[in-house]
Amino acid sequence: MSDEMRQVILDQYQQLTKSLEVNKEVKVNGDFDSIILAGMGGSGHPGDLLNSLGVPKLPLFVHRNYNLPLDYLSHMGLNKPLVIASSYSGNTEESLSAYETARNKKIPLLASASGGTLEQWATRDKTPFSHIAFTDMQPRHTLFAAFAGITISLINSKLADDIAKEIKNTAKFVEKITPGLEEQAKKLAAKIKGRVPVFDSTDNLGFAAKNFKIQCNENAKYPAFWNTFPELNHNELVGFSKLKEMNNPNKFIAIFINDSEDHPKNKARIKATTNLYQDWGLEVENINAEGESTMQKVFYTVTLGLWTTYYLALEYDIDPVPVDGVESFKDKLKEAVG
Repeated sequence: MSDEMRQVILDQYQQLTKSLEVNKEVKVNGDFDSIILAGMGGSGHPGDLLNSLGVPKLPLFVHRNYNLPLDYLSHMGLNKPLVIASSYSGNTEESLSAYETARNKKIPLLASASGGTLEQWATRDKTPFSHIAFTDMQPRHTLFAAFAGITISLINSKLADDIAKEIKNTAKFVEKITPGLEEQAKKLAAKIKGRVPVFDSTDNLGFAAKNFKIQCNENAKYPAFWNTFPELNHNELVGFSKLKEMNNPNKFIAIFINDSEDHPKNKARIKATTNLYQDWGLEVENINAEGESTMQKVFYTVTLGLWTTYYLALEYDIDPVPVDGVESFKDKLKEAVG
């Protein structure tokens, strides 16, 4: 099964171009003042990525719950939302709940899925459907496809800047850099083994830091945390200041993801924090995100994260693909609700 994920990593650039083509005619008509993307886990990530890149022309809220946050938006004078029901499987109950709520209230919808109930409902209701044309995969491994499909749908609907060309250029970039990141990631995985990683960046690459953490959780079945500068200097930093006194310095590793476009004061903060952490006995690894744009830098780091957590899973002889913990939770939830 490990070979399966390895191929997913090598082929992921294809998701961008194929999803643009598959969904080139998808469009939503209407007059909107906001967007709600309702999705859980990997199906919510495209909304975070859209926001991190500043793509939507309207406020986009990522909703990770049942129903919809309509009262919240209404308090801000936003009463004409577009709801994007996002679920890779098409069967995520929270996303289906959002779809039903929107349909009952006659709120315009866009669905994003690979199939399942969402596709059936979209066909029944003639709802615009952004197709994730990659089957039998984990939702987190189709981030690029879901992102590209939703983005081109929003572009067609005049709700997002036209970045289709940039996405195609990024696909070429990812194709080029992916094989070369494998060895770097293998070494990083060996450094992480036996320690809890903390991924930190500025807001520029906050999505990438969070995604790295999530990949640790789901691919390597491994605990991890993330934060951003300068906020972490006001709280999280203090949590590592007594590691030597507690005889715990080797239990954590801080991984700083650097962007050449970071604010000069944040660059100084990262340097000062690196020095302090090392004084306190905490190992620090600095990663420089490469690329000519924020999109490329994010996708560079996401790709490095995929490779790193793939090899971290192999360090523990773990299959990186399935998420048995989530399935076990779903069984427990069924028991709890009867």
